[in-house]
Formats: sequence, structure tokens, C-alpha cells
Amino acid sequence: MTLKISDNQTIYYETHKGSKDKPTLLFLHGVGGDLDAWQYVIKPLQAKGYNTIAMDLRGHGYSSHPRTPQSYNLSHLVKDIEEILKAEKQKEIILIGHCYGANIALMFTLKNPHMVKKLIVIGASYCPPPYLKNAILRKGAALATNVATLLSLPARKPWHSPYPPGKYHKDYEWFGLARTIWHNSLRSYTQTSKQIENFNVLDQLPKIKVPTLIIAGEKDSIYPLPLSEKLHQEIPNSKLEVIKNANHVLPMNNPEEITSLIFNFCK
Repeated sequence: MTLKISDNQTIYYETHKGSKDKPTLLFLHGVGGDLDAWQYVIKPLQAKGYNTIAMDLRGHGYSSHPRTPQSYNLSHLVKDIEEILKAEKQKEIILIGHCYGANIALMFTLKNPHMVKKLIVIGASYCPPPYLKNAILRKGAALATNVATLLSLPARKPWHSPYPPGKYHKDYEWFGLARTIWHNSLRSYTQTSKQIENFNVLDQLPKIKVPTLIIAGEKDSIYPLPLSEKLHQEIPNSKLEVIKNANHVLPMNNPEEITSLIFNFCK
């Protein structure tokens, strides 16, 4: 279904009604993905009776692909979740985010702690990827983002990426990324990436008091394990689970382990 948000963007999301005595789980995908990236995790949880909501972030999938850079500000993405929960009459959820979705989940929890029963972040960070620590690289990335935004054509057509069962997804898949950008538009990708470049909530992490599960891949090359360890150190009521030999693409490469960890944490 689609929902018109207060800034006139349209957000696409899917719901599943499970058991009345089970909580609602809301899933946020990573940059360049869409809600189908969660399919191998969501379906087993739905089979156990959980209520679920999964959304396409703005600039992704079947949601709007705004042309104005300010439309991608994290505050808008937090507002998108708030409006979906209002439309679905949900006062409290278990919030689950992977990669950029984890960034949004952290921001949402900081703003709306009363609406988050439990928080789960996967392949997460409190700051930009390590390769952007260098000031020159960071400025170069910002310049490239601005140029790409100016040159970008509109989104080709709404779509969801194919996620074939059993495929091993690498941390960096350049053909898949190019295909995603072709459909979602370069502007959507670069403006989302710009939010990641400017993201840092390290000093706010101790304010997160809700029970938090941090899931990390041992061999994550995008957000290496020490970042998850720092999240665990700074978030008071948190638990860290490390999946051996796993990379960054945990929801698709390790769905059984992720599902089991979510199920045990939600009980």
C-alpha cells in the first residue's frame, strides 16, 4: 500500500497481520535496497505469528524519488515512519534496521523512545564508513555527490531488486549497484549517500535506554566489527551478537541466523 506523507512524497509499504498477542516488527532496509531485501527473514517470522511492516525508503523501490536534496534529510525519513505508524494505529513497535536502515532506526529511537519497545540494528554504525574519515576523501565524496545530483536523470521506473534464493551477496557488487541506480536514479542514491556521509550520533548513544540487539558480521568490510562493538559499549541496555565469517549483507546471506536472533530477542 502507499501513503502520502506530509511533504507530498509517497511511501510504499507492506503489512502482515499476525497474532494479536505478538508485537509488530518494522523493517528498514539499507541504501540501494528495498523491502524485498528482508523477505527471507520476514516470512519465517510471519509464520510464527508476528505482525510485520516493511517499507521502501524514499528514493527506493516503489516509494517517491524526490528531486530536491532536502527531501532526503534523515528527519524526513523519521517522519515517514511516524506517519506510517499513525496510519496503522501502532503505538509501540520492535524496530529493525540494516545498514542505512539502522541509522534511521537509531535516529527514530532517539526521537521517539516511547514508540520503540525493542531496537535491533544489523550491520550498523554510529558514524560514516571508515574510508570517509580522511578529510580529503570526505570532501571529494561530497563534491562527487553534488555533481552527480546535478547531472542525474529522473528515476527510470519504480522497481524491486531481484534477490534470488541461495545467492551469495558480496559487500560490493558494482553491477547490482549500477542496475539499482539505473532504476532509482543517481540522484536518489547520491542524496541518500550524502546523509550517510554526515551521520554521527556517537554522543547520543547513551540516551538509548530501550533493550537493543546489535548484530554484526565478523567480516563486514563496510561497517567493520569494531563499530558494532562501540555501539554495544555506548548503548546501555544492549547485547552484541557476531555472526562468524559473515559479511555486511546479513539479511540475505544469513537469514536463518538473523531470524533466530530476532525471534529469541523478541520473545
